[in-house]
Amino acid sequence: MYKIKFLLLFTGLVLSFHCFSWNVLGHMVAANIAYERLHPQVREKVDKMVIGLSQEYPEIQYFTQIAPWPDALRAQKIDTFTHWHYIDFAFSVDATPVQDLTDDDNAVWAINKIEPVIRNVAANAFERGRFLAFLVHIVADLHQPLHTVSRISTAHPNGDHGGNLYFVHYSEGPLRAISLHKLWDEGLGIFSADPSQKSVAALTKVITSLYPEEYFGTKVHDLSPDNWAREGTKIAELFVYSTLENHVPNLEYMNKGKEIVNQRIALSGYRLANLLNQLLD
Repeated sequence: MYKIKFLLLFTGLVLSFHCFSWNVLGHMVAANIAYERLHPQVREKVDKMVIGLSQEYPEIQYFTQIAPWPDALRAQKIDTFTHWHYIDFAFSVDATPVQDLTDDDNAVWAINKIEPVIRNVAANAFERGRFLAFLVHIVADLHQPLHTVSRISTAHPNGDHGGNLYFVHYSEGPLRAISLHKLWDEGLGIFSADPSQKSVAALTKVITSLYPEEYFGTKVHDLSPDNWAREGTKIAELFVYSTLENHVPNLEYMNKGKEIVNQRIALSGYRLANLLNQLLD
């Protein structure tokens, strides 16, 4: 019964909120990469927090299932935490003046506020589980380059909202126009499988084999959310927007983009594990 409820909840999420963040499978893979690297005592603690969240959301039974949960709140018309999923560092591609587009409550701010709740053993079990879900989710969001930037231009003097107003033509299946943000949320096709535990395990194995912790060196120990966001902004400026608007991204772009997606998902998982081990060990 719980499995059926979970699939119904997150199938609806996939269909309804493509443009909001890494899709369900992407978030679950990032969480699974982290979970496999938690210290045993930390894993026990986060499992208890998941149980706390399941008191109100019984369809959630495993750590990986909490990862896409903050997006599922949108299906309930709960928009209070919308700004927690991104931070808009603006850059201009022409002479259009750059303005400060960052909200007071953003992804970096949210993580800094959540960490003390995760540490607080006196906090209500449901609240710790809820904020753990947000932490797991937002760490992954900050590794999606288009959750860290807004491109300013003559066409969009107030920014393109992380590529949501920048459209390309996607050629996998019927040719269709989609936002650049949605293309990257889907991992340029990497996260097209159903978000089953089998798919999560298989993709986790592939990504961590391609990019083990050693590949990133000391970066896996950089636990500053501001640094993560700045990394994403740089990647967006130098590469993500390099495909022409209203055109089909070429094969070189797609292949390089998939490399970046795999790297960002892997790195987010490793950093999340190190962060939770630090907070809870």
